[in-house]
Amino acid sequence: MSVDWEEFRNQTPTTAEVRLLGRVDVPSVLALQKLMAHEVRQQGRVNATVLICEHPPAVTTGTDSSLLELPTDRRDLEARLLNVHRVKRDGHAVLHQPGQLAAYVVVSLNECGLSEPEYRWGLQEAVIRTCADSNVRAHRTDDQCGVFGRHGLVCEIGIHVDRGVTSFGAFLNVCCRLDEARTLGRGLLNQKISSLDAERVRPSIMTQVRGSLVQNLCEQIGYPEYHIHTGHPFLKRTRKLVHDSFADH
Repeated sequence: MSVDWEEFRNQTPTTAEVRLLGRVDVPSVLALQKLMAHEVRQQGRVNATVLICEHPPAVTTGTDSSLLELPTDRRDLEARLLNVHRVKRDGHAVLHQPGQLAAYVVVSLNECGLSEPEYRWGLQEAVIRTCADSNVRAHRTDDQCGVFGRHGLVCEIGIHVDRGVTSFGAFLNVCCRLDEARTLGRGLLNQKISSLDAERVRPSIMTQVRGSLVQNLCEQIGYPEYHIHTGHPFLKRTRKLVHDSFADH
């Protein structure tokens, strides 16, 4: 008697590891994401990882970002205590702030049987379904780096694929400061920026949105079963000075 390993593999459930990190600075998440990508690439104990967090106020610029998406006077960013991080993802410059859910998805496209366009479509679909769970109608456009509501962009999509393993993901505006968001990135390109709160015209419950986003993301990347962990041993609690314009959050 012999074992059909291919059939065994197809029938063996695989799970994703979801990390709820709370509020964490951009460099720390980038370092953790790099570690998770190594685990997935080496086929270690992790099949797929989803890192969910909010960021203190900061700006990331992707490979497609232009200088037009940042203030002409860099002192404007310094006055608002905003650090700019150049990162390896596509998409526009993004203002990260409390009230925006950041989802970093690390998965092997070969393992989940997706092409890069299909994976991007899946991220958008996960966001659209998450919006629907909050009674918000969102949709795609020809812009592959965004998901849009009636009043503008609600989620920025930015990904990077290295040797078949993904990084970065989706940045969903839930209850963030739109007046600040409109002063950077797409806002400086005269594009409308929105959020779940603005679309609903009433407050969203962050924990419910977060739970919905986790479920929809895992389903779309082919891991309907997942384990949720809070925090990560590598992260340490620190304090960060925040400008008064973000103090309400």
